[in-house]
Amino acid sequence: MMELNLEKNVIVLYGKSYKYDGLLRKLTSLSGNELYHFISNRGIALPRKMNCMAMFSVLNEKIKYLHSKSLSKDYFTRLQSYKDFGETQLTELFKTICDDDDYFKYRYNLLNLIFINYAGLALNDGEVQYLRNVKKTGLENFETYSSFVSACSLEQEGTFDGVDFETLKNNLLVSASAQDILKLGEKYGIEIPQYLTKEQYYDFIVYYLKKKDIYTEEIDNELKEMTLGSLTTYCRRNGVPLSPSLSKEDYITYLFYYLEGCEIANTSIKMIISDPIYDPVDFSFDLSQINVFGGDEAKRIVKFNGDDDPEYVERINYIIDKINRPNETTFIPFAETETIGAPIRPGEQKMDDGNDDFELEDYELEEIQDEESENENSESEDSNDVNDESNVEVESDNNENELVNNELLEDETVNNEPMDFRDTEVNKEKIDITNVIVNDLYGSKKLKELKNGNRKIVLLSISLTIVVLILGFVIFALAKR
Repeated sequence: MMELNLEKNVIVLYGKSYKYDGLLRKLTSLSGNELYHFISNRGIALPRKMNCMAMFSVLNEKIKYLHSKSLSKDYFTRLQSYKDFGETQLTELFKTICDDDDYFKYRYNLLNLIFINYAGLALNDGEVQYLRNVKKTGLENFETYSSFVSACSLEQEGTFDGVDFETLKNNLLVSASAQDILKLGEKYGIEIPQYLTKEQYYDFIVYYLKKKDIYTEEIDNELKEMTLGSLTTYCRRNGVPLSPSLSKEDYITYLFYYLEGCEIANTSIKMIISDPIYDPVDFSFDLSQINVFGGDEAKRIVKFNGDDDPEYVERINYIIDKINRPNETTFIPFAETETIGAPIRPGEQKMDDGNDDFELEDYELEEIQDEESENENSESEDSNDVNDESNVEVESDNNENELVNNELLEDETVNNEPMDFRDTEVNKEKIDITNVIVNDLYGSKKLKELKNGNRKIVLLSISLTIVVLILGFVIFALAKR
């Protein structure tokens, strides 16, 4: 039976112990399509809130380092309700302020959340082994990947878009535009009309009167005889909160009226086991520092519990200083592995070339005890040589145990960058060693160059030998005279 020990960073599958973070990094190469088909065929859907929590875990840190020029004043105003955002708003925010490194963190944290809830999801050893060995088909961009995750998710009881009804309703009132609400309805197949017909208006009025327990057949008969204009006057006089020409508030009213008449499918997962990193941070913003006309320098505006931490203050001040004085050389007070800079939009160049802690290079999943691999390697004279089945021995992080890699498939090389975010100049320098026949940098052309090089050396050697023999013959002839 599968076991997970987060403190020791170990997951046990079929009695064998693996490095847990190594497994997660490996599985981040799964595409959204692959993850969708795996989850949807199991019969236990992910809670939609789980996808929200994975995005919160990344956005929390991203928002901390926003400044007055990162977003518009209107967007910052809407972010005041960030902790109550649903899946749709979080997805749009992620697309706006996050980059490819954040996309990897999102996938990593989502998978971690799935694994720490493996008991509730009834995830077993065989399924994890299947995911390890499934053929990778290439990552989609964030928007497509998250759409697949959303498609294999269901609501928990009393929620919609991953948020409880009342919280979502209040949040949409203060933080969503009319267009946002229409998109939310469209996402779930709810058509919100801009103008109500007489029949639609009548149906809503009857629903509202029954909800308030003031409906009678006499009132119903009167309503049926009214025109659309008369119904509008009746609603205005009797406090019915809807007009036939829908405003933003009316969109919200109509959306929840529609939802109350629906039977929303729920996941069987009642409770999600979590970690503090998945909780949304309660942010506020000093909107007075934002000049809507532009022209001012970037300023610090984000406030949260812990914003007086010296390390954070030093870092945010450095970021703002770099924005305001990009051509000046300043001392960088942070480790080179940290990502420093303003939010990076897809396609933009990073302000800093440091590697992120989550950056994923080609790696092999490390197994703590693998008897099969040990047997295969027992006849090897040199423990540092890699055999044909890619089994190698490496040292563990604590230098106490030796870790032995599982047999790797050809297609298990992982690329953590979504296709839309890749830098084309960097991509040109990557060498594809999986197809040596057609790749000019590694395949037949390179091999041909190597062969030509060896042939040139041989020809040069022969030429030099002939010259030496001729000189020797001439010297010998002169000596005889």
